Amino acid sequence: MNSKKTVIVGSGLSALMMARMIKKYRDPMADIVILEKEEQVGGQYGSINYGQYGYFDVGMHIIYETCIPEIDNLFEDLLTEEEWIILDNNYKDIAGIYVNGRLQTDTPYVDLRDSSTEKWREYVAELFQVIRSGKECQLPEEPNSYDLLVNHFGKRITDEIFVPILEKLYFKHPSELAEIANKFTTINRLALFDSATMLDLMKSDEIRARICYPDQLSMPQYRQNTQKGFYPREYGMFRVINRFRKQLEMEGVTFQTSCSITNLQLDQQTITSIEVKGNNGNVESLPVKELFWTAGLPGLAATLGIPVKDLTFEKKKTEDVYVNLLFDKKPSMGELYYFYPFDTEFRSFRVTSYTNYCPSAAGERGYPVCVEFWAREEDSKTEENLILQACEELKTFGVIDDSYQLLFGKVERKMAGFPLPSVTNISTMNTINERISKAGITNLTATGVLTGKNVFFIKDVLIDTYNKVISNRPMQSISNFKNAI
Repeated sequence: MNSKKTVIVGSGLSALMMARMIKKYRDPMADIVILEKEEQVGGQYGSINYGQYGYFDVGMHIIYETCIPEIDNLFEDLLTEEEWIILDNNYKDIAGIYVNGRLQTDTPYVDLRDSSTEKWREYVAELFQVIRSGKECQLPEEPNSYDLLVNHFGKRITDEIFVPILEKLYFKHPSELAEIANKFTTINRLALFDSATMLDLMKSDEIRARICYPDQLSMPQYRQNTQKGFYPREYGMFRVINRFRKQLEMEGVTFQTSCSITNLQLDQQTITSIEVKGNNGNVESLPVKELFWTAGLPGLAATLGIPVKDLTFEKKKTEDVYVNLLFDKKPSMGELYYFYPFDTEFRSFRVTSYTNYCPSAAGERGYPVCVEFWAREEDSKTEENLILQACEELKTFGVIDDSYQLLFGKVERKMAGFPLPSVTNISTMNTINERISKAGITNLTATGVLTGKNVFFIKDVLIDTYNKVISNRPMQSISNFKNAI
C-alpha cells in the first residue's frame, strides 16, 4: 500500500520553500508530492522562453531576505555566492516614479520640493501637526486606505497627492480600498527637504516614517536590519526555480504538473485521500497525511465545496498584461531597476529594466524591458496596439526616443492579474478564509497570498508559511503603515 503523502498544491516559490522547510526542519522522511495545474513550476517566479529572443521574467522579481536565517538559508544555498548577484545597502532596491511630468530617479517618493512656496509651507505645516498629535489619533478597528493616509499625512496631503494616484490605479477613492493598497506602491513617504536638512530630521522615527531622504543612492545607513536582495547572476529567475526542483527531487520530492484535484475524501474532519487528474485524462488516488494549499483561497473553497456565491468580488476595470520588449540600446532609466508611473493619463503600472540589476539580461538579443500595462475599457486590446501604446508611453517617460529600434515585442495575458485591493474584496477573502477554518479539517493548512492579515509580498508569505508549517503560530500583524518599506 502506498505511504500517506504530504501534498502541496501549487508550485510557486512559497510552495517550493515549504517543501524544503518540511524536509529540513520537520520531517526529513516526509513523502512530499507537489501538484501544479500548469505545465511549468514556479508560478510568477518562472520565466517565459521566446526562443531566439531569450527569456523574460514575469515582471520584476528579486528574492528579498526575510532576515530569518532558517528561511533565508533555504534559497541562498541553492546557488553559490558567485552564482548570485547580491543587492545590498542602497542598491538593494532602486525604484523611481514618474509624477508631475518627470521621471524621478533620485527618490521613489513624491517630491514636493518644487511646489510653490505657499503650497510647500502648507504641506510642511500640516505634516508636522500630524506628527505632533499623532499619538492621540484613533484609527477605526478596520481602517481603510484613506483612514491610514489621513492619519499618516493629514487630509490636505492625502486629498491632493495620494487620492489621485490611487484613483488612477484602481478607479476607486481610497476610502473604498483596503489598508493593504497602501503597500503596493511607494506612497508611505514624501520628499520635502534637501539632504543636509534630512540628516538631522532623520533622527526622529516619526519624521523618518513620513519624509524620505531625497537621494536614495547616497542615503545614510539607518535601517535596523541588513536585508539583502538576491538574483541569479545569469539572467532568468527560472534558473532558481530549476535549481529548487532539482534539489527537491534529490531529497525525494515528487512533482506532478498539468494536473488538477477532482475529488477528496474526508473521514470526519480529516482528508484521507485525493483524486488527481493528469493531462492525459487518467485519475490517480493519493493517500493523504496532510495537505498544504498555496494556490489561492477561492480555489481551495471550491475544492472543499464551501459555498461562496453569496459573497461579492469586485473586478478591476483594467486588463493587466505584460508587454515584453527588446530594444537595440539600453533604456534611459539611470540606475533604476523599475519605476511606477503615477500621472493619471498613463496605463503603465510599472516599468522594469532587467539589465540594471542583472547585466547579463542584455546581450546580442538587445535590452529587455517589461511594461506591466493596465489597459482600460476604451483601449484597443490587440497585441499590436498594446505594444505601440506601451512604446509611446516609454517615449513620454524619456526611457526611449525615436532613435531606439524595437527588436521584439510580445504581450502576455495568461498570468494572474494584479488584485483589486478593495475593502469589499479583502472582506470577501477574509470570509472565505474563515469558512475554510470553520470546516475544522485537521490536516489542512492554507498558506500564500491573503491567507493571513496583509500577507501579500513574498517576504510576508514566507514568514507566514514558516510560522504555520514549522512553528504553528500565526503571523504577527504587519499593518503598521509607517513601518512599511
